[in-house]
Amino acid sequence: MKNFNKLAIILFTGLTLALSSCSSDSSGGGSAGPATGAYIKANVGGNNFLAEGNLAAGTFNESALNIGGSTITGQSLNIQLYGISTLLTKGTYNINATNIGDVYTGGATYSDVNTSNFSVVSYSSINCDNAVGTLEITYIDANKVEGTFSCKGKEVKQDESCDGATININDGSFRIIRSN
Repeated sequence: MKNFNKLAIILFTGLTLALSSCSSDSSGGGSAGPATGAYIKANVGGNNFLAEGNLAAGTFNESALNIGGSTITGQSLNIQLYGISTLLTKGTYNINATNIGDVYTGGATYSDVNTSNFSVVSYSSINCDNAVGTLEITYIDANKVEGTFSCKGKEVKQDESCDGATININDGSFRIIRSN
């Protein structure tokens, strides 16, 4: 019995040390997302954003990509990328206002809903001057797309003016799985 108690204490101490030495990622996006399934994550204005499982979804085909995610606290992040005259492949794409000669167009939108009064503040990388962004597709096949993104979004007011705040979206990453 004495040996059993010592063994139990050693196992408990070892388990406690193992669990307490694990740390969570507090740096926001950028680092690897969940090991499986769809997700979209980023550091948005200094705060971590993560949508995964049923709160992250997307679709893609040869020339279009649409990624979206929401949190239960009212934030959402959506990214679209459409090939105008080309197929999407691994590479880096602008997600801001289309320039003459671009063979694709894209944008990112972050919205924050105040759940107590349902007011919405939205930021976009495509609607306003000085709003810029990039998306890099790092992996693409018939069933999955993965990549990274960052942008500076401008607040879009109800009158569609862009004289509001700016928000930085950094260290973003995503994975979209095609469902059968």
